Amino acid sequence: MADPNPAEIMYPNQQGNWRIELKYLPVAHRGHAFLALIDPDGNPVKELHGLAHSQHNGARVMMGMDGAHLGAGDYSGSPIGGRTFTVATVGSASKDEIDKIWAKGSAAAQAITAQKFDYKAHDLSYELGTDGGQIQNSNSVAFTLGKAMGLDLDRAIRDAGMGRRFSGWGRDLLDSKYERYVAPPIFPVRDAP
Repeated sequence: MADPNPAEIMYPNQQGNWRIELKYLPVAHRGHAFLALIDPDGNPVKELHGLAHSQHNGARVMMGMDGAHLGAGDYSGSPIGGRTFTVATVGSASKDEIDKIWAKGSAAAQAITAQKFDYKAHDLSYELGTDGGQIQNSNSVAFTLGKAMGLDLDRAIRDAGMGRRFSGWGRDLLDSKYERYVAPPIFPVRDAP
C-alpha cells in the first residue's frame, strides 16, 4: 500500500467529505492539467482551468496558439469537454473547509487573468528533455493555483509517475520573481493584393 500524501493526512477522506482532484485531459502524449471540486457523491461541481483566449475577440479557444491570451477561470461544469482522468485527490474535508481552499484558487485565477499573460503552448526543447524554455500555458496555471491553494500538486504528479506529461509545469505565474513570456508582436499585412 502506498504512503498517504500530505493532503490525505491533512484532509482524510471521510463519508460526506468534499474533495479537490487534480485531473487532466490527454493532448497527444502530453496533457492539460486542471483542478476539480467534487461533491460527496463523486459528482464534479466546479473546475479551475487555465485556457487560451483569442487576442481579437476574447473568445476561449480550445487549442491555443502562441501569443493568445492566457486566462484562468472557475467554471461550473467543464469548459473543455473530452474524456478526463484523475491524477489524485489533493484535498478532502468538509464543504466549508474545501470552499475556503477553493476560494483561494478562484481568487488566484482572477489574479492570473488580470495580469494578461501571453500564451505559449509548447516548445520543441521540452521534447528534448529541457524545461521547455518559456512555456506559459494551462499547466502553468494549474501549478500556480495549487500553490495559492496550499495543495501539493507536485507530489501528486510525481507519485503518479507523470512528471513530464505537463509541459509548462513548475511555473508560478504569481511569483514576483517569475519571468513572464511575452509573445513577439503580430504585424498586420497591409500590402497584400
